[in-house]
Amino acid sequence: MVKRLEEKSEYEKYDLDHDGVVSDVEIDRAREIREFEDQSRKHMAQLRIARSAMIGGAVFTAMLFMPFIPDSRIELLKDVSDVFFITIAGIVGSYMGVSAWMSRK
Repeated sequence: MVKRLEEKSEYEKYDLDHDGVVSDVEIDRAREIREFEDQSRKHMAQLRIARSAMIGGAVFTAMLFMPFIPDSRIELLKDVSDVFFITIAGIVGSYMGVSAWMSRK
C-alpha cells in the first residue's frame, strides 16, 4: 500500500528515500523510532530521579555534620532522617532493579 505525503507532514522526516511516498516499511520504522525515543526519555527521567535522590541524601548527610547546626536540631531530625534514607534507598534500588530487568528484555 502506498501513502503519499501531504505538504509539511510530520512523517516527512521518515521518508527515507525522499520520493514523497511513505511505504509500510518506512511507517514501521517510524513507529520503532518513536517507541525507542519514548523509552529513552523515560529512562533518562528515571536516571535523573535516582541521581537527585542520591545527591539529596548526600547533601542532607553533609548538613547534619556541619558545625553551625545545633545538636538539638539534629535530634529533632533523627526520626525523619530514618524515613528519608529508607526512601532514597528505595528509589535508587528500584531504578537499578528496573534497569537491570529491562536490559534482559
